Amino acid sequence: MLTVLANTHPSGTLSYKEKDREFIFNYNSDNPISLSMPYRSKSYTYYYHLHPIFDMNMPEGYLFSLFKNLLIKEHGEMNDFLLFKHLSLSIEGYLTYEKESTQKKKQIDFNLENILNNNDENLFSKLVQRFLNQSAIAGVQPKVLALLHDKATLSNKEYIIKSFSDEYPHLAENEYFSMRAVQHAGIKTPRFWLSKNKKLFIIEKFTYQKEHDMFYGFEEFCVLFGLNKEKKYSGSYEQITKAINKISTNRQKDLISFFKMTVMNYLLKNGDAHLKNFGILYKSDMKSRFLAPAYDVVNTAIYLPHDKPALTLFGKKIWFNKEGLIKFGTQYCLLDEKSAIKHFETCIEAIQTIENEIKAYIKTDNSFQKFGEKFLCILQFSLKKNLNTSYKDISNGIL
Repeated sequence: MLTVLANTHPSGTLSYKEKDREFIFNYNSDNPISLSMPYRSKSYTYYYHLHPIFDMNMPEGYLFSLFKNLLIKEHGEMNDFLLFKHLSLSIEGYLTYEKESTQKKKQIDFNLENILNNNDENLFSKLVQRFLNQSAIAGVQPKVLALLHDKATLSNKEYIIKSFSDEYPHLAENEYFSMRAVQHAGIKTPRFWLSKNKKLFIIEKFTYQKEHDMFYGFEEFCVLFGLNKEKKYSGSYEQITKAINKISTNRQKDLISFFKMTVMNYLLKNGDAHLKNFGILYKSDMKSRFLAPAYDVVNTAIYLPHDKPALTLFGKKIWFNKEGLIKFGTQYCLLDEKSAIKHFETCIEAIQTIENEIKAYIKTDNSFQKFGEKFLCILQFSLKKNLNTSYKDISNGIL
C-alpha cells in the first residue's frame, strides 16, 4: 500500500489486489489528486492498469526494459504496482508518495554545463546508471530524468535527457530543430538544449514553480480522458479543444496556442502528437488551469515516410491542407477566419526560419548533411504541395 500526497498533504492510499488485478485508490481526506478524480468516499478502482494519474509516470520502451530486468532479478516478478512502488520513492512533483524515514537526500553529481559540453561516448549510459531509479517518466525513446545543478541560475532542477538509437539517427538534432520551430511560432516551450557532441537533447522539467518553491499539478490528456498509455493514439484533436474549453481558466489564449501547436505538428510532420504529448497545468487550489507548454515535438516522417497524424481530425488521420487546418481553427479553437489565417501564417514563417537554421547547420556538420537535406525536403513538401492538397501518405508527394 502507498500513501499518496497532493501538494505535500496526505490524500489517500493506493493498493493492489494481485488475484483480481485490481488497483484501488481510497481518499482519506478531501485533498484531490487529479482533476478527473475528485474527492469521494467510494473507491476508485481500475482493473489490469494503474489509474491514469499514476500510469502517466510509468516508463515505456527503453526504460521499461531496464526496470523489468532489475525488478525480476530482485523480486522474481514484475507488475505495474511493483514498478510504480519502486519509482514512487523518488517521484517529486505535485503528487508525492510516503517515503521511508531512512530515504537519503538526492545527491547532485552532475551539472547542466558539463552534460552539454561532455564528449564522453558513454555519458548517457553513466547517466542512466546514476538516475535510473528516479526516472518515473513515460516515452519509448531512450531517456533519463536527471537532477542537475544549473550554474547559470544557481539552482538544482530536474531535466529530461534524451539519447537515440541507430534506428532513429540524429533524433536529438531532429527534436532540437523541431522545438526551435515551435518557439519561432510563438508557442511556449520549456528551456531546452542540444549537447555540443549532438548526442543528447536536454529539456527542463516544466512543473516546478521556483518563485513559490512548489510544483504545478500536471495531467496529460490521457489522464483527463481517463485513459491509460495504451490508448494514447485514441481520440481526436477536436476532443482536446473541447476539454481545453471546459477545463482551462484562460481558454481563448490556450485554444490559440493549441491551434498553433496542431498546425506546427502538421507542418513539421510530427506523427506522434498523441494524447500524452499535450497536458494541463494547474496551481495547488486547482482553480487556475492552463495549457502546458509544447514538448516532444519531432519530425517522425523522416524515419517513417508512411507515417500519419497520431489522432484524428474531422474523423481522419491524414495530413490536412491549409483549408482543413483553418477550418479546425474556426470551428473548434474560437477563431474567426482572419485570425486563424494570421496564426497559420505565423507558423509558416516559423518553418521558413527553421529551414534557414538547418541550412546553416548543415554547413557546419557534414555528418548531418544527408539527414538535414531530407528534413528540408519534407518541410518544402509542407510549404508547397501540402498547403493546397491533403495527403494520406506523404511519401507519394515527396518521392
